Amino acid sequence: MVPGGFFPELSVPAALAVGLLGGLLALDDTALGQTWFSLPLVAGILTGFVCGDPGVGLMVALPLQLVLAGDLPVGQTFVGDQTSAVIASVAAAVWRPAATVAGVAGGLSLELLGWMLLGAAVLSVAGSPLIQLERRAHGLWMQEGHLTLRDGSLTRIERLHRRCLQATFVRGAVVTLLFLLVVLKLWLPLFAALPERLHESLGLLPFLLPALGVGKMIERYGISASWRWVVPGLVVAYAVTGYLL
Repeated sequence: MVPGGFFPELSVPAALAVGLLGGLLALDDTALGQTWFSLPLVAGILTGFVCGDPGVGLMVALPLQLVLAGDLPVGQTFVGDQTSAVIASVAAAVWRPAATVAGVAGGLSLELLGWMLLGAAVLSVAGSPLIQLERRAHGLWMQEGHLTLRDGSLTRIERLHRRCLQATFVRGAVVTLLFLLVVLKLWLPLFAALPERLHESLGLLPFLLPALGVGKMIERYGISASWRWVVPGLVVAYAVTGYLL
């Protein structure tokens, strides 16, 4: 673990800070701001800084970002709760109890990194129904807004909008904390119980995800357009990795 950070050890204030980050970045997904801070790479590094180890945040978030590079939350419906999953996975990786993951000290081994990446994917898929439920609730609430066409009251629209934003924040914060609990109490202990052969296979996963991401970009945009993004991205990733690690 790298010294520093706001909360280098797990505590109630630390967990609340991670929940707060989850709520704010859930708003950033599509509801408010859209600064792209909610993308896996930025969310992971931010969580690493909060928890005291931005290097771990980069290790977990970068492969996921490469896979999801073409799925930007800009004017489209995206699948999964990537933001909450990444935040919870990074925080759990930094705060993992030493006794929980036998044989791993400091940093992340490739085997554990592969397990955390797999866990983030599972959590993201699990969180998708909650996002869809929240959006259906938004739709039902905003139906009340048609009354404004009769009386011209903009206060009603503002009140409904605030309700939707509050629901998104609470969903992001609560789901992030729930995911964090699942990773710390279930996913990490399960890693120690896995067969050694499976550990070796998990060690390959971090190398496969970037290749899948590059292939996805080429498939979507063609090789002539993709190389302009892929090559500079690899250079920047190498530079940032060397600085943080």
